[in-house]
Amino acid sequence: MPTKYERLVGDYCARHGITVPPGFARLTPSRYVIIRTHNTPPKLIAKTWFKTADVVYYIKHFLLPELGESLSRSIRILDFQKGEEFAFTGGERLDKVSAFSITDEAETA
Repeated sequence: MPTKYERLVGDYCARHGITVPPGFARLTPSRYVIIRTHNTPPKLIAKTWFKTADVVYYIKHFLLPELGESLSRSIRILDFQKGEEFAFTGGERLDKVSAFSITDEAETA
């Protein structure tokens, strides 16, 4: 049976035309995800995170060297526990930029 976050992220991606890589189902999904928006169609990164510090580490060590100054235009950072979108501004934390709708029909039915 899929985990809560696997369902939430999968449903969100299906609704928004975001490609989900096969590796996403191999690991237990957690609350924070990154979507690469510069790809056509946009693509979910298979790895997910429980702590913002781990998201920041991943961005600094993997995405920032690859994307450089286009980073902020190339990714979305979403929290599927609180339904919030964050931005990386170069520090050690993420800044909240907006909210988004998450629904899990299995829990509300």
